[in-house]
Amino acid sequence: MKGQRFKLFLTLFLDNSTTIKFAVGVLVGMAFSIAVILSTIGIMDGFQRALKIGLKKSVGEVIMNAEGGTFFKANSAIFLKFKSLNIDHFSALVQTESFLIYDEDSRGVLVRGIDDSYSEVVKLPLILKDNEVAIGSEIAKLYKINVGDEIVLAFAKGNAGLKSMPALERFKVSRIINHGIYQKDSRLVYIKLETLQRILELGHFINMISLNFPQDFKYKDDIQKIEKGIVSLKKNFGSEFYFKPYWREFAPLLEAVKVEKVMIGLILQMVVVISIFNILAFIIFINEKKSKELFLFKALGLSKKAMSDLWMELVLLIWFLSCVLSLLFVQIFNFALMHLSLFELPSEIYYMPRIELYLSWTDYLFVFSLALVWIMIITFYLLRRLKQKSLLAGLRQEFA
Repeated sequence: MKGQRFKLFLTLFLDNSTTIKFAVGVLVGMAFSIAVILSTIGIMDGFQRALKIGLKKSVGEVIMNAEGGTFFKANSAIFLKFKSLNIDHFSALVQTESFLIYDEDSRGVLVRGIDDSYSEVVKLPLILKDNEVAIGSEIAKLYKINVGDEIVLAFAKGNAGLKSMPALERFKVSRIINHGIYQKDSRLVYIKLETLQRILELGHFINMISLNFPQDFKYKDDIQKIEKGIVSLKKNFGSEFYFKPYWREFAPLLEAVKVEKVMIGLILQMVVVISIFNILAFIIFINEKKSKELFLFKALGLSKKAMSDLWMELVLLIWFLSCVLSLLFVQIFNFALMHLSLFELPSEIYYMPRIELYLSWTDYLFVFSLALVWIMIITFYLLRRLKQKSLLAGLRQEFA
């Protein structure tokens, strides 16, 4: 019965093109406003996600260094402590600074000596031979270096005698690596660990270990897992080593984005409130345009409460359809961000050229629920005023 009554209610109001156009405009405006908020939150979540993925691709979950940044040997005592913590994925590294020389141009880079186990830690194809290197994609783009080209790396050798002269080593580019973060893609160069140790005359010494913790579903996310894991590492290794999570370098930025996401989401609710006034204008428009029909509804016995329920059902229908349509708008915005040159960002400033929208179900729930709260509050106020209009007033308007 209620369903038929509401269907008749809709048929009564949507019987001419003017009302239909008004309704479509209200629906699209509301959907667009919700999509703007979702896209803003999605950009920030997407930035956080892309940044974290890129950082994990460059260092793994945790970096282990000796206190004071000195070189050390990866001996069996270290491996046993890792085993006691169920850490199976780790890789010994040597990291140093160098100059990359190509076609009479040079650039300061960070050279990282790796072995085959590093590929498992960072999930990148980094299996290299003695005379091969892998370079960041931004380096390759800047100097137009292709796979198969040869580059020269200049290493400092110290200050004793002839060792003050840099060591120049020629390598073949076997891979171009994309971490997804400009600062990493524009600086990192990978070579085989044994090759770098030979060039720097380090023997078997290293200055870093990159590692990943085993998956543990008792933690709600990777950050909590890593923070708890670092506490365990500090207990096992004492003050001899220190440990940095992969996000440490960008921690202030990530925290700022997290805070601003909530603040901007709340501020942009004003956009939704403005769209809600369009819904109210639509209700007032219908109430005036179809005043005679509404009077007949009331005269035939439809109570004020039942009439208010019909208006509320109409508003809820607009809200629901707006939420559904906003999902389409979000997909359109995401496509534009990922493919249109207009939305390409300067990587030097924003760390990555493009940001893909990333939204969790909690983001949708937050935005949709808040929009519903605003709609219910403002609509309730309007319907309260409409209830005060008496049947006698409607009768006068009917025969005016």
